[in-house]
Amino acid sequence: MGRHVFGPIHSRRLGLSLGVDLVRAKTCSLDCIYCEAGATTCATLERRDEAGVDGVIAELREVLSKKPAVDFVTFSGAGEPTLNSRIGDVIRFLQQEFSQYRTCLLTNACGFSDPELRRELSGLTLVIPSLDASCEEEFRAINRPVSGLVFETFLAGLQAFCQESTSVIDLELFMVPGINDSDASIRRFCDILRTLRVRKVQLNTLDRPGTDPRVQPAVPETIRRFTEAFSPIVPVEVVGSGSLPGEPRTAGPVRTELACEIRELLAKRDMTVPELAEALHADPALIARILARKNG
Repeated sequence: MGRHVFGPIHSRRLGLSLGVDLVRAKTCSLDCIYCEAGATTCATLERRDEAGVDGVIAELREVLSKKPAVDFVTFSGAGEPTLNSRIGDVIRFLQQEFSQYRTCLLTNACGFSDPELRRELSGLTLVIPSLDASCEEEFRAINRPVSGLVFETFLAGLQAFCQESTSVIDLELFMVPGINDSDASIRRFCDILRTLRVRKVQLNTLDRPGTDPRVQPAVPETIRRFTEAFSPIVPVEVVGSGSLPGEPRTAGPVRTELACEIRELLAKRDMTVPELAEALHADPALIARILARKNG
C-alpha cells in the first residue's frame, strides 16, 4: 500500500476495511485519554491539505482499479480525517469513479459545527462520530479539546449533522470508569440521545493501551447500566473488550482482533513491527508481544 491507503484490514464493525489516512500523525482537535493511536502532537482546528489529496486519489485509483473485495473504504488513521480541507474532493472522487464501494468516516465530530464541512461529507454511506462526554467537565477530562473548543459548540454541531445528513449514523460512546459513568452522566447522555438521529449507539471500552495508563476497561455492571438506560431510546451494540454478565469473556485485555489483523497483513507480505504499527495504528510494543507469543 501507499503512504495514505492502508489495509485492507478486518474490523469488528466494518468487516474488511480499506483505510484512508488524510492527516499526518497525530493531528487532531482532541487529545483523548483513551486513544490507542497515541498522544496528539499537532492539536488544531485548522483544516489543511497536508496529506496532498491529489496523491491520495492516485493511490485510491490504483488500489480500487484492482477491484478488491472490501466492505468499506474508511476514512480513519492516526488523526482526525475531517481536518483535511479536501476530504470532500476524495468523497466525490469515490462517488464518481468507484460508487460500488461503500464509504465510512470515523470522526470525533468536532468540525460538525461548520456547515461547509457538513456539506462536504454528503454522500458517505456510514458516519461513526464519537460522543464520550455528557457535559463540559467530562469533555475536558476525557477528550482534552484544543483551546477554543467547548462542549456546547461540539454538541450543537453533532445535532446539526444528525438532522441534515442522509448517511447512516452510528454513534460511538467510550465508557471511561470514574468520569462519564455516574448515574447523573447516564441521564445526561439519555437526554442528548433523544436529540440525535442515529441508527444505534456503539458502547466501547478500553481495548488497547491509551495515552493515560489510569484508564481501565468498564466492568460488565457498568456496561449493563448504560445498555439498560439507552435501549428504550436507541438500539445498543457493545463493542471493544466489554461484555455483559452471562456472555463469554476473553481473559485479560482483548487482543484477538489485533492478532487477526496482524496475521492478515503478514499473509500478504513480510512487514516489520514498525510497519505493522503504522498500518494498524497500534502500539509497537503490543504488536511485538503478540508476535512473540505467536512464534513462541
